[in-house]
Amino acid sequence: MFFPKSLGMVAACAFAVAPLGTGAVAQNNTTHRSADAVAGKVHRLGVYGNVQKDCTAGSLPTIRVVTPPKNGELNVRSGKLKAGRIARCPSLQPTAQGVFYKAHAGYKGTEEVSYEVKTASGKVELHNVRITVAAASPAESKPDQDGEF
Repeated sequence: MFFPKSLGMVAACAFAVAPLGTGAVAQNNTTHRSADAVAGKVHRLGVYGNVQKDCTAGSLPTIRVVTPPKNGELNVRSGKLKAGRIARCPSLQPTAQGVFYKAHAGYKGTEEVSYEVKTASGKVELHNVRITVAAASPAESKPDQDGEF
């Protein structure tokens, strides 16, 4: 199971794909979306993990940057989700991986990035994200919850 960006509403993304290099026709799951960010601040693009039906944590997916940003950085880091984020497993605090974007300070404009999420079973999902970066203002100097799990 993948954890989508919105942690408030956790849902499974289901798709099928043949292992890479098999020559079989694969059903790819590619998402295209947009996001807003503020220059110099970390913005969470997605959180991904694996929770089994019995509410135990499974193997984490592999995340690979396909198209890096030109005016910032894209980072993948591990962390724990807070209890209650997964409705069917309210006490579980699974380890997950997050994808975070941070535009260079002073940058304003658009950015396009893509990254691949591959599960332990070999399913692959490609995420293409168009990010609109706004200039930072003094009021936005406080920490942003989008920089956390």
